[in-house]
Amino acid sequence: NETEKVYDRHAVCQKISIAVETLSRTKTGALITFEKGVKLNDIVKTGTLLHAPITPELLITIFYPGTRLHDGAVIIKGDMIQYASVFYTPTTKVFAGKYGSRHRAAIGISEITDSVTVVVSEETGLISIATDGSIENVELSGLTKALSNYLD
Repeated sequence: NETEKVYDRHAVCQKISIAVETLSRTKTGALITFEKGVKLNDIVKTGTLLHAPITPELLITIFYPGTRLHDGAVIIKGDMIQYASVFYTPTTKVFAGKYGSRHRAAIGISEITDSVTVVVSEETGLISIATDGSIENVELSGLTKALSNYLD
């Protein structure tokens, strides 16, 4: 019987928003996935186990181009960065508009799990959230609230 650890979801969302603000401003591509009910254990086989506390500095460092872990996604479980450099199978859906591999991967994982993924575009710095097989742009000012809503 696994008792679920209680954590401050709002604090996690705020830390993510701080990191995403810098990533967006510097146009540093990022994929940040939150595990919800469906465990992502089978998907993370490609990734690197971190099991590190969430800090904006660590997230920014992970996605810094040229580092060993910057490609792929990080997976957040509760208040921990569980894995980095995880690769998802991209969606095969046809979308109006141009979506790069990062966005297609975020949609792909959202089609097969109940996870929530934040995407930062390295071309535009725009922020999106992928859930339930779709993706929508989010303003930075509304990111903390949007994440809290999705994670409830």
